[in-house]
Amino acid sequence: QLPFALIPVLTFTSLPSVMNDFANGLFWKVAGGLLIFLICCINMYFVVAYVMSLNHLALYVGAAILSVVYLSFVAYL
Repeated sequence: QLPFALIPVLTFTSLPSVMNDFANGLFWKVAGGLLIFLICCINMYFVVAYVMSLNHLALYVGAAILSVVYLSFVAYL
């Protein structure tokens, strides 16, 4: 759930129309993007590790579908 908090914060603080002189520079945009990417990777690792421990094909398929939906939504943001 943390990426859902970080993505809007990074987006809004990077907009000069919202933040005027206090908008994020290029360094903070890149650093924030890398942080969001790292957190998403950690989340995906834990989801995969948990689902693999359940040993059921239907759960694998369900987790794969939900993962695609989740990543698509995060990419949209």
